[in-house]
Amino acid sequence: MISIVNQIENLFSKNPGKIYSINDFYYLGTKNTVKSAIYRLNEQNKITRILDGLYTKPKYSEVLNEYSFPDSNLIADKLADKFSWTIAPTGDTALNVTGLSTQVPNEYIYISDGPYREYLYRNKKIIFRHTTNRNITCYSKELSILIQAIKALGKDNIRENEIKRLSIYLRGIQENFKFDILKLPFWIQGVLKRIKEVLDE
Repeated sequence: MISIVNQIENLFSKNPGKIYSINDFYYLGTKNTVKSAIYRLNEQNKITRILDGLYTKPKYSEVLNEYSFPDSNLIADKLADKFSWTIAPTGDTALNVTGLSTQVPNEYIYISDGPYREYLYRNKKIIFRHTTNRNITCYSKELSILIQAIKALGKDNIRENEIKRLSIYLRGIQENFKFDILKLPFWIQGVLKRIKEVLDE
């Protein structure tokens, strides 16, 4: 029978760059056994601890001749999964995710239905700010991100160029705009309708 250490090592080796939580391996054995296996693999440099409870096997890039680590947005998603939070990027993070900004933020900020949390990952802050459930759980993740991007731009700073860029992001959203956006502020409803019109042209 393959040991728990070898099973975990094999999973990391088959999926370089994927983020794993210790929780992902509890089906293999007791909590203490899994923690001991993860600790051993990390000490042997066969996997890398990226945050408390999160690990990966970095991908090696032949082009860059170096190892690459997961994107901060992926770290945030994994943390949310680990703690069963619903999250959505906000502010500059939302602008970056929707393609309205190519600037890499120094802080990755998310609204969350979980508690306030702050993490430091590769010299970047990942911040979760508590908000009421209705701000994120009433909509799909994609629409929540779009709403946060619109808020980040502000009511008086949305030009046709931004409308066109956001219409590209809107393609992946399935909500029925006639009914699902009615609880939003009127100005955000108006922006979303303009985006939808551009998409339908």
